[in-house]
Amino acid sequence: MTYMTQSISSKVPLVAFAMIVLHTVTACGKVPEASQTSLSPAIDIAEKQSLTGKVTLTGGKPASMGKVIDVGQNPLCSGHGAIINPSWKISEEGGLADVVISVRQTARSASAAKVSPFIDQKNCEFQPFMTVVQPGQTLRLHNGDMTFHNIRIVRHQEGSSRAGENLLNLAQPARGDENLHSFDQPGIYRLECDVHRWMRAWVYVHDGVHAVATSKDGVYVLNHGLADGVYEVSAWHPMFSQTLTQTVTIQNGQGRADFFFDLKNSFNL
Repeated sequence: MTYMTQSISSKVPLVAFAMIVLHTVTACGKVPEASQTSLSPAIDIAEKQSLTGKVTLTGGKPASMGKVIDVGQNPLCSGHGAIINPSWKISEEGGLADVVISVRQTARSASAAKVSPFIDQKNCEFQPFMTVVQPGQTLRLHNGDMTFHNIRIVRHQEGSSRAGENLLNLAQPARGDENLHSFDQPGIYRLECDVHRWMRAWVYVHDGVHAVATSKDGVYVLNHGLADGVYEVSAWHPMFSQTLTQTVTIQNGQGRADFFFDLKNSFNL
């Protein structure tokens, strides 16, 4: 995997920097060497609605939904108020948020490549919890807290709850520290903070631009054009080992795909 990371750091005390570097090196180990992988050409893709739908959770509500995370005796985290487990966001009607809907084997967009999604470490949480990008897009990874964080990037092992390969560990000891990081290989990646072990977020790198995460009510709208035809559409959520798929027909540039996840098939952690 080839990745590019650029640090935009503020000045920090040497002792604090040494502490976080020691912690990250111990937690992550040696970073694998990068291999060269070329990106597929980005093309012009019309920005218009092509696929819509809703994802619903059936079988009840998870026991861990709405659970308050124990941050211990950490005033720099507890001072922001209760931190709620972000893994489950479910509407009253059962709509499931943070499900990634993707259309198989679609192209990269020339316009989307100019966008730099922003992921903040704010109030001792990663915000947002789910980010969807195409290969080659650059992420802005930022520390917005008055405490030191680190960002461990893990290539997630699909079908598991926590397995994966450590790729990189970025130290952000001070508020305002920022790294620019880009991926060129499709896959699912976890962001974790070793200092605050409850902190976790997800980056879904699709092979093209036709992927989007569901909103808080489980609804999604894919705002990139698709030519008429038959496509394989997938739905993935980090609390399920299985990815749901279905065949969808796009006619007159429009299509719809609804998905239903059954709670009994979840990790329910």
